[in-house]
Amino acid sequence: ERLIARLAGVDSSVLITGESGVGKEVVATLLHHNSRRANKPFIRVNCAALPQNLVESELFGHEKGAFTGATGRHIGRFEQANTGSIFLDEIAEIPPETQVKLLRVLQEQVVDRVGGSEPVPLDVRIVAATQVDLDEAVKEGRFRSDLYWRLNVINVHIPPLRDRTEDILFLARMFVERHASEMGLPAKRLSAEAEARLLSMPFPGNVRELRNILERAVALSDAPRIMAQDLMSLDEDQEDLSVHHTLKESVESAERQAIHQALVQTGWAIGQAADDLGISRKSLWEKMKRYGIKKE
Repeated sequence: ERLIARLAGVDSSVLITGESGVGKEVVATLLHHNSRRANKPFIRVNCAALPQNLVESELFGHEKGAFTGATGRHIGRFEQANTGSIFLDEIAEIPPETQVKLLRVLQEQVVDRVGGSEPVPLDVRIVAATQVDLDEAVKEGRFRSDLYWRLNVINVHIPPLRDRTEDILFLARMFVERHASEMGLPAKRLSAEAEARLLSMPFPGNVRELRNILERAVALSDAPRIMAQDLMSLDEDQEDLSVHHTLKESVESAERQAIHQALVQTGWAIGQAADDLGISRKSLWEKMKRYGIKKE
């Protein structure tokens, strides 16, 4: 957070490095939304997913007739990002011949459409990311050294989530808010027990795993508070599904467990348990009847 705040007024190119799943796109998005370009376009490009024969057309655009099948002018990703930011993920996958043209974009802030005769002026902030050691790629001749230094004006290395537990709750709260909004659901928040569980999880899948766990929890929870039992890692989820063969059974099992836990914690006080679960007393009574939950 502090680094992103320091870079808020900076337009220099940023190279984000770190292993797979650490949240490079999350950081790139935060960099854009905390910059002076926040209300301008933010274009994301996965360089590894670009078709090899269309890389330059996708990035820089093309004019009508530039090649077979070019039936009209195509505006590339850089022009789409004009006045805003472009995020080039997996930058190491850019072919050598395209690296030369990308270098020109950085040096001169212009883009040459394929088949075009005049360069198009640009005002774009470039954020790139890679899990590849670009120092080694340069030594091996797979990546241009001049492009590397142009991209690496500011380096942001993201350690794995297991080494920065102080970021877990910040990211988790952000993901809960985002997923609830995207799904059109009422606002949700994490319970203290859920936050404690998140802090104790190993997250071998890094931020990507954290995001997936919370997306699933938001989708399946029908209460305003996400409880600890709503948070299942991939391994736990697979184990649970091996016992409960359908999604409906898995959801019912988690709901039954949450209701029973709330009742035990409140001394079987129906009103308090319903409040803690974020449901009405009537709804709680109905669920207790459905699941056969009785006072012990």
